[in-house]
Amino acid sequence: MAEYEIVCTVQTGCTAGGHILAVGRVDTDYQMGVLEVYRSMDKGDRYFTYAEGLKAYVRKWACPCGAGTLKSTADATLRNNLDSLPLCG
Repeated sequence: MAEYEIVCTVQTGCTAGGHILAVGRVDTDYQMGVLEVYRSMDKGDRYFTYAEGLKAYVRKWACPCGAGTLKSTADATLRNNLDSLPLCG
């Protein structure tokens, strides 16, 4: 089991905030798709974002439209939300 920092996202979607389709980790240039992150989480790995000295852990989330995506947990700052991260390029 390991922890990985997410530093960028690939987004699209049917809602105002969109869906996270893939994420980029701090330790690699490789972008992981949501299903790959789900499988990793099922094995016990944890994912988080980091800003202002705070970690926001990431969890699986099922959008009301039926899409499986990712969501960051609520905390004291918006700067570490998945939606606030830069887009992967």
